[in-house]
Amino acid sequence: MQFTIIPETCTNCGICSTECPSKTIRKEENAARIINEGCIECSHCGMVCPVNAVRVDGSELPAYPADLKSLTKEEAADHLIQSKRSVRSYKKAPLTNEDLKAIILAGEKSATATNSQHCDALIFQGGEVAALASSIARILLKFTRIGLNPAGRALMKLAGLKRYADKEVVTGFHRLLQKTLEGKADPLFYQAPAVVILTYPKKGKRFGLTDCGIAGENMMLAAHSRNIGSCMIGFAQVALFSRKQRSRIGIPKDRQIGLIFTLGYSDSRYYRYPARKNWSHII
Repeated sequence: MQFTIIPETCTNCGICSTECPSKTIRKEENAARIINEGCIECSHCGMVCPVNAVRVDGSELPAYPADLKSLTKEEAADHLIQSKRSVRSYKKAPLTNEDLKAIILAGEKSATATNSQHCDALIFQGGEVAALASSIARILLKFTRIGLNPAGRALMKLAGLKRYADKEVVTGFHRLLQKTLEGKADPLFYQAPAVVILTYPKKGKRFGLTDCGIAGENMMLAAHSRNIGSCMIGFAQVALFSRKQRSRIGIPKDRQIGLIFTLGYSDSRYYRYPARKNWSHII
């Protein structure tokens, strides 16, 4: 898919460049411009654009219904699924106990393989999130230091990490991780008021990862229905690969991480649905 911005429509407000997760949008003199090399085609720019200046293969993104309250049960379910976003900008307000309990309940009531019900959750809130971000930043800094030299970047490319082996990308992420230790940035959890870590037993649970994925998606959809944003955090999960590191943040030695995601009241407004590729084998 090719994403472009119409210069004549764009007001150069900068919302899209701020929201872009891959940081491939540049504010220029009169309008923003999308650098398609590196674009992950998430549609986020078009969904947050207040003047509908983004085009995908020359077409507009489909707009949300004008009156959500008039949707049928089936239409409301479709809207909930299609409009769910990976939110990376949050208000500072903490989650209410009512909202948090409802989200956790959605995970507890989720189906599991053979009805094993082995999933569990660790909830980090407030200052605990900042402490968790610092712990993970220290781990990731060991890897970004490798990418600061040409030989290290070459090894990253050989390991299939070409997208992260760009010098500018590695250097920028390294600096943000350093600022995380100083309390001046949070490229991992985006200063979300809450972080959820779902775990499953290390032994004897063949479908534990799948169960956590199902529970996590249900929890994030339950959050979305309450106007609470979420975002799966893969970097954090990768960083906590060792039992020692997991133990330091309170995960029992006999459990594995199935999913990590943020929760918080979104600081962004969305207007349209994202573009998605069709499953071509379905008639």
